[in-house]
Amino acid sequence: MKKTIIIFALLVSSVFATEVYKKCAACHGANGEKAALGKSKIIKDMTKAEIVTAMKGYKDGSYGGPMKGLMKGQANPLSDADIEAIANFIGK
Repeated sequence: MKKTIIIFALLVSSVFATEVYKKCAACHGANGEKAALGKSKIIKDMTKAEIVTAMKGYKDGSYGGPMKGLMKGQANPLSDADIEAIANFIGK
């Protein structure tokens, strides 16, 4: 029974992460393999912690390069749970 619950929880969190990441995939690629608009880091090469730091930094304005303004608008509506889901889905 415990294994079934764990497998179900992992499956649900994976589906949730995929849904949250869909907006990101337009610029970063389905697996985070693209440099968004030729300017960003390749996010699939980032650790989970680096992704969380970046996304929270975009939200509060403390992180970012040339796409800082664009990414602030993308990150603002994300909850901490959304950011964690993205980091777990795409990060190392």
